[in-house]
Amino acid sequence: MDNLGDAFSFPFKGKDWFSKFALGAVFMVLCLFIVGFFILAGYYVRVTQRVMKQEEPLLPEWDDIGGKLVLGFKFCLVYLIYTLPIILLYIPLVAMAIIGEISGQQEAAGIFTGIYTLGLFVLVIPYSLLLYAFMPIITYRFAERESIGDALDIGTLFKLFAQNWQDTLIVALIAVGVHSFAWVGIIGFFIGVFFTIMYAYLISSFLFGTLYRSRRDIVPVV
Repeated sequence: MDNLGDAFSFPFKGKDWFSKFALGAVFMVLCLFIVGFFILAGYYVRVTQRVMKQEEPLLPEWDDIGGKLVLGFKFCLVYLIYTLPIILLYIPLVAMAIIGEISGQQEAAGIFTGIYTLGLFVLVIPYSLLLYAFMPIITYRFAERESIGDALDIGTLFKLFAQNWQDTLIVALIAVGVHSFAWVGIIGFFIGVFFTIMYAYLISSFLFGTLYRSRRDIVPVV
């Protein structure tokens, strides 16, 4: 991949880029009411789609909010399905804490919790790393036809990963890096964090679309 630099510069191209960022910040505020998550997720998928199709400008307009909401809801459902095993593994911890509090056996509950937590880390950390590594493919698979089934097709995901795992890992590592760095926006309180988080996700969306273009001729996507 030879255009990684474009991922960091494209959000600032176009005469109305600032207004698009400002509207994005408004929808980030709506994340406090859940609905903003879906709209923003839909917007980021639209960015990936435009990169995949090489459409200009790469930053979509803030129109068709209903369409973006539905698209984002579907993508968030995909992510929820992939994180469901982790969520289920945490349920016994919560249950044990409640049982220990009710029964007064906090010491026994603490021993169990410690052992279970150790085992949990052994399972959750590798799974989380695997999910991070596959997220670029999961995203562009969903974006191509907006199909939940495509994004959950594990066999095809592994075939695509095997064909070009180097570029996939590079994209995944950059995405994790920019998302982690985005939280420095907290220093600037709300305005800073809105800007940096949105910028980080735009970078990731661009990279996911670029990865699709670099790999679509290697493995037919069915």
